[in-house]
Amino acid sequence: MKMNLDLKSIAIGALAGLTSALLVLAATSHLSASIVFLILAGMPVFIAGLGFGFVAALSALVASFLILSFSVSPLFAFSILVLPQFPAAFMSRLANFARPAEELGGPSNVMAWYPLADMMMRLCTLVAFAVSFTLLATGYGRGTASDIMGAAIKALSAQDPTFNMDAAVLAQVTAFYYYLLPLNQAVMSVITIFAAYYFSAIIVRTTTQALRPREDMPSALRMNRESIYAFGLGLAILIAGMAAHSNFLIVSGASISGAFAGGFLLAGLAAFHLKSRGKSWRLPALILTYLTISLTAIIFVIVGMLDTRRAIALTPVAGKPADKNSTDTSNT
Repeated sequence: MKMNLDLKSIAIGALAGLTSALLVLAATSHLSASIVFLILAGMPVFIAGLGFGFVAALSALVASFLILSFSVSPLFAFSILVLPQFPAAFMSRLANFARPAEELGGPSNVMAWYPLADMMMRLCTLVAFAVSFTLLATGYGRGTASDIMGAAIKALSAQDPTFNMDAAVLAQVTAFYYYLLPLNQAVMSVITIFAAYYFSAIIVRTTTQALRPREDMPSALRMNRESIYAFGLGLAILIAGMAAHSNFLIVSGASISGAFAGGFLLAGLAAFHLKSRGKSWRLPALILTYLTISLTAIIFVIVGMLDTRRAIALTPVAGKPADKNSTDTSNT
């Protein structure tokens, strides 16, 4: 029976891997909608892991890697495996972890699930490593940033022959872009992977027997206190790299601080959703927030850092009477 279950999980995972690979290819051919396709590309892995277990998630990774290796290249397949597919598989594994709440000092008739705050911290850690590893392995540096900006200026000049940028201004913009690219890539990776997790969890709950209970994201999505230290460490490494003109330290520091800034940004937005719940101004405020998020992101990062906690989802143990609050979340 177990062998049949494993074969079923492997088959489902392989189908999920095929779907994920096709969505990745769609993202590379439709750059204007690449973020949407990358979110969708992580969802099959999440659905396989959340709904059918870690074996299905691993099968999805293998299938996607093989397909992308033959259709594009092994290096490209490995880069997609590192980010976003492996973090999706790992996060789905953590989401299905649970243990008796009694071990944590809680009631004996409920199970405590892996805290979302700890899942987010590990996601940010994986993303920071993946972004820095990918950029450094591909030779990213000041020269790369200069080449990208040069190509952008050339494209703008082709559209508007009168366009001209002063050399000093171009140097400043290039330097800023050099620091911004790894930071922005880490932020967007955390956001897209969490978005894939969020929508995948909804799909799994409506189509299969989900293991993890439904969580109220506005109240549950927070970062834990240790994440502040990781964010501070990333900034310290970035500053040290700028002082020492070290490409390794700059890319690593920007990736770490960017990944954890992405986590705090999501936590800050979740806190705002919670605070605005039931208010008459909620809808226009949320619309304005998301329309101006590129300008107000730092505010929500700070909000997320000011509200750090670990919400633990609880579910009744089968065969034992449940307390009326046994499915609520508790803070530690």
